[in-house]
Amino acid sequence: MGAVPGPGEPTPLERAVRALGEVEVLDMSFAASLDAPAAVFRLGHMHGARAGSMDGLVTGVGQGLGGKVLALERPLAVADYARAPGITHQFDQAVGAEGLRAVFALPVRVDGALHGAVYGAVRRPLEFGERFLSRMIDTVRAAVRHAPRPPATAGDPAPDVLLSREEARELHAVLRAARAGTADAGTRARLDTLAARLHHPDATAVPAAIHLSGREQDVLALVAVGRANGEIAAHLGLRVETVKSYLKSAMAKLGSRTRGEAVHRARAGGLLP
Repeated sequence: MGAVPGPGEPTPLERAVRALGEVEVLDMSFAASLDAPAAVFRLGHMHGARAGSMDGLVTGVGQGLGGKVLALERPLAVADYARAPGITHQFDQAVGAEGLRAVFALPVRVDGALHGAVYGAVRRPLEFGERFLSRMIDTVRAAVRHAPRPPATAGDPAPDVLLSREEARELHAVLRAARAGTADAGTRARLDTLAARLHHPDATAVPAAIHLSGREQDVLALVAVGRANGEIAAHLGLRVETVKSYLKSAMAKLGSRTRGEAVHRARAGGLLP
């Protein structure tokens, strides 16, 4: 876990918001503070706000752009928020009151733990290019690195230097897809073992009674790394309608209303890395 900032010290999220606030092209920056056990987040640390319409809003992980970023733990951007497909839109009125159009959100981690997300926004439609987003990611990482960290102790686990979190998740999805494509029982068992070694179950948010079928896990693993239904169908040799059916079933078992929320709940329960 990251260190708790002392009195008067900015939190990692505040540092990230301030760093984006210095980027000239951006009209506004703010943060989503994650309450992981409750699977909700709160918007705050507003920089450049005019209306104050979003400050303090609370919603579930998987909802809106930031909620999807927290669920999938990867950067996302939209060129025109109100018209963007693929996200829920319960924040449209509050976002519109601020006059925001193009928005991006980035996950913020400290010592490997997800603290929340930070947003950058402009008051006109705009496609954020990959190079610009890459610079924003570097800007946020540099700001967060300045947050105080606790000294290492003899009991601390060694850091994972072989795979990043994103690489582990991508490899997990590849192994699940490979498992789905082989009929040999020995090979399937070996792939199951390798996939399981990429994460350590910690059933804190998903009841132990919940069981996802192999196909449901295959589909959800690919959803977790950003694959669309058509891509998932191609990877697994299924029809798109069949993929939708497995995903719908997994979401129901996990008590989730969105794909992102299902991924978040599955990760919290140790079903995905």
